[in-house]
Amino acid sequence: MIKKIMAGIAVFFLIVYAAVRFSPYKDLSNFQSHKISTRIYDANGEILQILALENGVRREWTSLEDIPDSVINSFIREEDKRFYHHHGVDFSAIIRAGKTNVEEGRTVSGASTISMQLARMITPRKKRSLGRKVVEAWNAFRLESRLPKKQILELYLNNVPFGFNTEGVTSAARFFFGKKLNELSENEVGILSKIPRRPQSWANLAGNYEYPYEMPHYINYLKEDSEAGLFEKPEIYLNAALSIQKKCEELLADKINLYSENRLSNGAVFAMDVESGHVLAWVGSSDFFDTEHSGQLDGVLVRNQPGSSMKPFLYALALERGYEPSSVLPDIPMEFGFDSLYVPQNFNNRYNGPVRFRVALASSLNIPAVNILNGLGIADYNNKLFSLGFESLKNQDTGLSLALGGGEVTLYELVRAFSVFPRDGLSLDGIQVFSSDTARLICDILSDSDARALGFGFSKVFQTDFDSMFKTGTANQFQNITALGASGRYVAGVWMGNFSGETIIGKTGSSIPAQIVKEVLQMLEKDGKDHVKFKSPDGYEKIKVCSLSGMKAGKFCDTSVLEYVRKTEIDFCPECNWHRENGIVYPEEYTAWFNLKKRQGSVDYGVLDLKITSPRQGSVFFYDESSEYQNLTVEAVGGKNTMAEMYFDGKYTGSSERPFVFKVPLSRGSHQIDVICENEKDSIFIQVN
Repeated sequence: MIKKIMAGIAVFFLIVYAAVRFSPYKDLSNFQSHKISTRIYDANGEILQILALENGVRREWTSLEDIPDSVINSFIREEDKRFYHHHGVDFSAIIRAGKTNVEEGRTVSGASTISMQLARMITPRKKRSLGRKVVEAWNAFRLESRLPKKQILELYLNNVPFGFNTEGVTSAARFFFGKKLNELSENEVGILSKIPRRPQSWANLAGNYEYPYEMPHYINYLKEDSEAGLFEKPEIYLNAALSIQKKCEELLADKINLYSENRLSNGAVFAMDVESGHVLAWVGSSDFFDTEHSGQLDGVLVRNQPGSSMKPFLYALALERGYEPSSVLPDIPMEFGFDSLYVPQNFNNRYNGPVRFRVALASSLNIPAVNILNGLGIADYNNKLFSLGFESLKNQDTGLSLALGGGEVTLYELVRAFSVFPRDGLSLDGIQVFSSDTARLICDILSDSDARALGFGFSKVFQTDFDSMFKTGTANQFQNITALGASGRYVAGVWMGNFSGETIIGKTGSSIPAQIVKEVLQMLEKDGKDHVKFKSPDGYEKIKVCSLSGMKAGKFCDTSVLEYVRKTEIDFCPECNWHRENGIVYPEEYTAWFNLKKRQGSVDYGVLDLKITSPRQGSVFFYDESSEYQNLTVEAVGGKNTMAEMYFDGKYTGSSERPFVFKVPLSRGSHQIDVICENEKDSIFIQVN
């Protein structure tokens, strides 16, 4: 009989143990995987942010081995002296507490073990009752049967509530004492272990610590764009340095304050490491907390028209399509388009005539850029921009204004794309977008102060004691001013303007953001590492070319420059035929420019085929009712004779000697214009509405 009783007892305890050990405990698994506050550090270990959870609680995680023994021992002493000697419930403590409470006639002492307190955190009770106490005891047994003491202690110390939206000893040390857990004094450790019992009694210590909130725009970007689980880690280390970030913020704020009267209220700075692509600084606005000027908007990610900052990508494509640094581009009055007329102008409203490719890019001339895009084709250029990461341009219909930065892109896209040049044509996504020689030529051109002089003079803004390249841009109506810069190791960009889209007042040009870019690069280059020089293109060699025609310098050329020419083309380069013994002779396509004012030299007529240059085929004009008489000017070049005739809708309207310029009165309807020069003829159709 005794054996049966003993066997029954054994079975009973076995069943109880099995229930304790193996019964489902979903609350525990959920608790073990619940979110923790992520500590975000910069490259030097400086805390940038400690992220609050959705309910506003900060709950940092520290492994037990990193929690000081003094903290562990103090909590065990305060909460559960026999922690290592019971299995979840301390019956001797229950008896002792019950006796004390009876003697006092009120609840003076509790008997909850650390395991029971942890069980209450895992399955919070809605109200205090004997039944809930029994459940907590049951769950404490379950915890002790499943987890080792160290893991129970680790879970407890990292989740114990201290009130004031603070949980865990690490967050509590920071919140109440403004210190790291391992920096607490013996007295502070003693206080820390007492706070969980009556948090409000220690309210005088609360809030002495101000949580850091650095690089908010960048961290917000990472939270929205990061891989799954990144911000569930206890710690994240960024490659950015807080010291660099702070300096960039100061540079931007100083310029904003300096030009605030010019209605310049905001800006953004973005800097990266060229080789790795690591973000080094991300300033999304001049002041994140400036609600009046929408400071929480991120200027690194907001789309704006970048103006001429986009030109390097177009000129790089042109080099890939056969242009040379010595190629001569016409900077003359031009009209483009068919359904709608596009007439670009340079920023200074001047025409420079024939301009070498290098000078056109470095001096940021508009007309040559539009002329290049018109020849290459918008679709080809768009595809190249997409391969550079300009996702913002998809579904934007910009037309030829794309050559001048007419599309809206982000500073993030601009800086990443600009890094392709010091990266030898390789994008940060690992795509060989341009050949290494093309990338090296763009670096050489954009670092050439002589080539830049036509557009910007010899500005000190672009001068550094290390190899550097710059490109600036201004939107048409001065809503945005942008600058990009790069050395062999770093790339940076700055946007300035207003999130509201208001125009900037006065002569606040792109030299302002360029100054910031320069200072950012100088700051980054002072890290003690050797400067990286821009490389020379392998497939090119420098020869003397005429500074006007771009051809191999001849005996009559008065000025020449050293310029890169493809090694395979050097033997085939023609000698300059613009400079002749009796003076300069320009090609006929420069007729209109040549006649804008008195110039030295002449035009070489009769070389080109006859062509009507203005108006363009398919142009649409609008008839002005207020004017009784409207004239249309028709211009043509080429032809073998010195005299040409014009016919309007088949009717003879007159003749002209070179340069061929005709006037004809307008009337509504569709019209045909014919220009005849000896045996040559060119025709166009126009519409007058």
